[in-house]
Amino acid sequence: MGLSRQLMLGALLCGGLLAACGEAPGEAAEAGAENASVPVLVAEARPAPEANDITAYGIVRPDREAILSFKISGLVKAIPADKGDLVKKGDVLAELDQREIEADARRAAAALAKTKRDVERLKPLAEKGFASRQAIQDAETAYEQALSERTRVEFNRSLARITAPADGVVLERAAEPNEIVNPGQPILVVSQGGGGFIMRAGLADREVARIRLGAEARVTLDAFPGKELGGTVRRIAAASEARTGTFEVEIELGEAPAGTASGFVGQARIEPVQSEESGASRALAIPASAILEGHGSTANVYVVDERTMTVRPVRIGVSHLSGSDVIVTSGLEPGERVVSAGAPYLRPGAKIRIVTDLKAAQAANAMETAQP
Repeated sequence: MGLSRQLMLGALLCGGLLAACGEAPGEAAEAGAENASVPVLVAEARPAPEANDITAYGIVRPDREAILSFKISGLVKAIPADKGDLVKKGDVLAELDQREIEADARRAAAALAKTKRDVERLKPLAEKGFASRQAIQDAETAYEQALSERTRVEFNRSLARITAPADGVVLERAAEPNEIVNPGQPILVVSQGGGGFIMRAGLADREVARIRLGAEARVTLDAFPGKELGGTVRRIAAASEARTGTFEVEIELGEAPAGTASGFVGQARIEPVQSEESGASRALAIPASAILEGHGSTANVYVVDERTMTVRPVRIGVSHLSGSDVIVTSGLEPGERVVSAGAPYLRPGAKIRIVTDLKAAQAANAMETAQP
């Protein structure tokens, strides 16, 4: 654990201690009365297999999206679609200037007409023996080539317009009118509606090595705080990106909330492959409020002696914070109970009683003490 991480954890733990110490003054004296039991809240040290989860931050994209381009080079005439536009299947999204394409089409049509005339002129001559068999075969071959060329040109002309392959949204626009574009150059990226959403995130090699296809993930989106989505790792890049050195991971999201849109930012916690060396199965979690004081990677807590209903201080090893919990690496056993509230009023060996409403119990104690 780095020094900065230790300082951060220590600051958080000390913050929790100061907050706990902010309870009503004078109650400590009551709690310390001879033979008096101190009301406390307790919590069990529970297994925390999620302590070893891999955290990834990424961007939401539609599950199905198409990168649209022209098959041939040319001058862009118009791109009526812009980023964020809703489109319907068949809508014209971009088109090339077709003057050059039309010229190619006329040339191909003329060549086809000429070769057809050549064949029609040579056939009667060949029947009368005035033209060789080879001449007629060459003319027929030229006609077939001209027919193929016209088909190619007509096909390219049909692709001089980009149309929406399905109902969706324009996600990216990468060209402008009057630009000369090359074959296959991306012009627009369009979602193909109805396919749900995925999250794309980059992970370091040490993290990618610990996940597998099909691993479960828990995803939260910044736009919907507090709402957790299920997810599954469906693709792991075979090579890292040259610019960042990270491996792209795709997480297929469960049912996304209404209003989810491409570009939303979120966090995913991915379940890793467990190993004996990872120690994840041995990690425990306790409330951060149970910490009396922290010292970097160690902290002190009060553990309950179930037989005598007293407490004893125990030094534990801690790893990091996970929400409102602290991940414990050593010093506790699963099922052991620790004091989660009321600890500042205890001393080693103090008798306790476990309550569910600490403030009410402390108020009742104060009233009993005040009575003559």
